[in-house]
Amino acid sequence: MAEVIQEFNAEQKLEALKMEIIRTFDELYAFLSEHRDCLLNRLAKMKEGYDTNLTLEQAINELKTAKANAQTIMKSNLLEPMRKVFDEQLVGLENSKVAVDNLKIVEFRCYSQKIRTAVKEIDLFEISPEYVKRENPIKKVCKRGRGNGELNNPSGIAVDRARNVLYICDKNNSRIQVLNTEGEYLRSFGTDHLKEPWGICLSKEEVFVTDKAKESIVKFSLAGQFLKETGSRGIIEGRFTSISGLCYEAGLIYVCDFSIQRIQIFDSNLKFIKEFGYGELKLPKDITLFSDRIYILSQNNSIYCYNRDCTLQNIIQLIGQDQPMTAAIFFTIDKKGNFLITDNTTDEIRIFSPQGVMKHILGRGHLSFLCGIVLDNSDNIICVNHGIEGYALFQKY
Repeated sequence: MAEVIQEFNAEQKLEALKMEIIRTFDELYAFLSEHRDCLLNRLAKMKEGYDTNLTLEQAINELKTAKANAQTIMKSNLLEPMRKVFDEQLVGLENSKVAVDNLKIVEFRCYSQKIRTAVKEIDLFEISPEYVKRENPIKKVCKRGRGNGELNNPSGIAVDRARNVLYICDKNNSRIQVLNTEGEYLRSFGTDHLKEPWGICLSKEEVFVTDKAKESIVKFSLAGQFLKETGSRGIIEGRFTSISGLCYEAGLIYVCDFSIQRIQIFDSNLKFIKEFGYGELKLPKDITLFSDRIYILSQNNSIYCYNRDCTLQNIIQLIGQDQPMTAAIFFTIDKKGNFLITDNTTDEIRIFSPQGVMKHILGRGHLSFLCGIVLDNSDNIICVNHGIEGYALFQKY
């Protein structure tokens, strides 16, 4: 029991420290941005002859003062408390098996070094170091409507990496729209066979879509030709109650059955193979395969990790969040094993380490009603953003 308590305390201290770092940099960034915008506005007016009370020398001095104030705040509010924590509070954890196994001490010492470097080389226009940087997306906005290239409440998204083409579930238009990564319309299909398309995945030759209204899986060719459909509302094998995300690999389709809290597996001809997770899996929203594991996103701030034989390996708790996710809907995994999750409540993409520790937040203040998310050939993040009836693209981070 004592060992369990030690692990809990170590995690809590380290996560509290991480969130304090993030909050402090957010506050500093807002502080500097306010001064920057104010000065740029005054300089613009001075250039136009409307502000004769501010000389160029005064503007530069004000800029330097704001920068110096920010450095002082960083040193007094961040560096000294951190140094105290490392030198006093966490000194006993360095030799702890829990801390060493989780690499938290090493990770936070890296953060500490980055902060010290940032203080020495602080720049007014880019104060945030990489690990807490909020990158602004390139928004590809499609007009709301029913025409070609127009979207109405889009949800899931898949990418054909061989052709660099996006397949987007246009939910309220009951169809799949195909766009290139520049947002240009290519074609659409499925209106005769879909009602509320939600999740989508691709094989080399086929498209698989989950339909929430019909509680079914629909299969098309990549060109959009209808091939087959299976499923309906029910609790027996091959039926669903609140069907959700899905993924494809090696001739098998893995489908989330949210309400019954299980995963159903089908072959590429939509023949039922088996189910797993019932009684141990909670609120499955989306699923993906990575390396030799099956990962399932749960709506209760966790990710269930199964072996390929469908036996539960472990449950990864998602920690380090100042505001827990309540509507995590879709996710993907990058090459390093990090989890990229879209949260429909906070309207941001949260990136977690393979151990479940939050590392980055993307899109805060720029996105709304996030759904599907994928990585393209260049590791750019592309997510469906139906608040703007389109999608947002983040450059490789």
